[in-house]
Amino acid sequence: MSRLYEEVRMPLAEGTTLLHPERALLRWEGIDGRADIGQICYLKRDTSRPQRSRRIFDVTSFSSERARVVRLLVAQLSGRMTLGAMRPKTVHGALRAVLDFVNWADRQGLHQVLCDEKATAEAVHGYFHEKREQVSLGNLKRNAFGLYQRNLLSMLREFFRNDDFCTDARVLRRQQAASVPTAVPDTEAQASLLAWADALFNSISTLVVDFKPYPMHVTTARGEHLCLVPHSFGRKKGDDSRGLLGWNLETGEPRTREELRTRMARTGAKNPRESSWNIARLTAKNLAAANADAQSPIRRSHASMAAFCFAALFLAETGINLAQLLAMKWSPELDANLQDASVARQKFREVKYRAGRREVTFTVSLGFVPKLKAYLVLREYLVQDEDCDALFIVVGNQAQRRRPMGLKVQFLEQLYCRLDTLGIVLPRINARQWRAAKQDWAVRNHDPLVAARLMGHSLATALRSYSNGTDAAHKAEMGAFLASVEKTVLKPGNDPAGGIRSAVGVCIAFHKPVPIAASVTLHPDCRSTEGCLFCDRYRVHADAVDIRKLLSCRHCVRLVSKRADSIEQYDRSFGTVLRRVDFLLDELRRRDAALVDQIEQDVDIDGNLDAFWSAKLDQLYELGVA
Repeated sequence: MSRLYEEVRMPLAEGTTLLHPERALLRWEGIDGRADIGQICYLKRDTSRPQRSRRIFDVTSFSSERARVVRLLVAQLSGRMTLGAMRPKTVHGALRAVLDFVNWADRQGLHQVLCDEKATAEAVHGYFHEKREQVSLGNLKRNAFGLYQRNLLSMLREFFRNDDFCTDARVLRRQQAASVPTAVPDTEAQASLLAWADALFNSISTLVVDFKPYPMHVTTARGEHLCLVPHSFGRKKGDDSRGLLGWNLETGEPRTREELRTRMARTGAKNPRESSWNIARLTAKNLAAANADAQSPIRRSHASMAAFCFAALFLAETGINLAQLLAMKWSPELDANLQDASVARQKFREVKYRAGRREVTFTVSLGFVPKLKAYLVLREYLVQDEDCDALFIVVGNQAQRRRPMGLKVQFLEQLYCRLDTLGIVLPRINARQWRAAKQDWAVRNHDPLVAARLMGHSLATALRSYSNGTDAAHKAEMGAFLASVEKTVLKPGNDPAGGIRSAVGVCIAFHKPVPIAASVTLHPDCRSTEGCLFCDRYRVHADAVDIRKLLSCRHCVRLVSKRADSIEQYDRSFGTVLRRVDFLLDELRRRDAALVDQIEQDVDIDGNLDAFWSAKLDQLYELGVA
């Protein structure tokens, strides 16, 4: 049978006690859906349905021990947010790992899970073993389950207050090659959205905050023009769009009755005289209403669009994670601290303030600070006397039009849709791509330490992003590679006379190294395996053996490259090698893409390296370098 549900907002208010843990549905701000933690109070339940479905429960299987466990887990999760300052998405992900594990355990009849530490440890080993088999069969993504493992163990160690809990469990190592880096979006697509977002934000802010009259002319920095009229209808059909017949969208002025009558007669309207009179009257009425009320629905609707635009600008400016942006709170301290923000680096300001019992920190350029101040004024216009602590807000639709609310996860898609209604159709860029764009800019314009600080992540991440950068970053180097590619890549079975097999292919003149080009900084060295790649005497076959050698070489170099302390060291020791290997692999793909992809999966995901590189990898692990 079904059961009763009660929504519990996270984190818990101080002093709150769950009276009915079996009913609990946890909700986090900024995250769609709720987490049904109360389900595990029932030992027998149907877990075959999707998470979003109401499940079937055997009420006689209610466990008071599990109810106690649920109370402890909710307190633990709440503490991670308030004391550990973890993001809602992070805490939600940790709970998902626990619930998936408990669902699995209860299906096996292991009902002492979470109630008894020893029984839980035994179940963890069985759970990990089963999931590893699914990873090996390709039914689960390696990195995704590795994250689940780490989340689960972290939660259970904290729950049992035992840092040594399941330290012998086999946790899958994260493989960088199994992660597909987010591509840096096209610069023209970036520029288009930023230009329109900036122009609309500035113009609409002036329109609503200073109570300027409609129509409002909007012009981007690139010279694109739009006239904003007091109608929310879309204009994909231009002047003939529904609700906009009364407007000349080029000038932003209402059409005269004569213009309307002529236009409607041309389109075959039954009674052009009466229709034109009605349209002109309605247009004038809407214009007068919008210009008479500073809080008119259309002004608040346009103000929401300006808020969407600013959120996109803030995302592009800071490169912040979407979940962090959605979770950011407002407090009066922000307004005060903007007047005295501390300088983090030349040309940047670090803004710090406290909101919602935690410290909020972000870094923006000096030129962005006035825009941020303007947004806070716009936010004040939207909030009025309502209670809303989210930093980024819009107003609701229809009955809730006057009520402010926090942005939703899909706010960027909503912005693009709103732009569509204005006839501004742009290529979509998601939040991860905006972060990738900011990262790409940071590592190209600053040293890795500054880039890491601006992005709020580790130096290793900045170094990886430097390697992933845009295609234009290494054109000169690629030119040298292209000049030698025709003679470097050999057909299968084409064995040069006197050739010697190496760890990355074939050498046709051992101990007689010649650089492939004077512009390449890494010189060939017969004592260095990687040095062969930059020698004019180096050859590689487009066959399975040599492809596996190159992929195995790349696998090992990638593992060691994270040890670099600077961009200079990274580029000198690893970056050039990785780009050379990737270039050769691209050439090999042109000859047999299916073979390269198959071996790449076998090497990077399944760990089946070439014998030489497999032995080298073992040495790296023993030395603690990888």
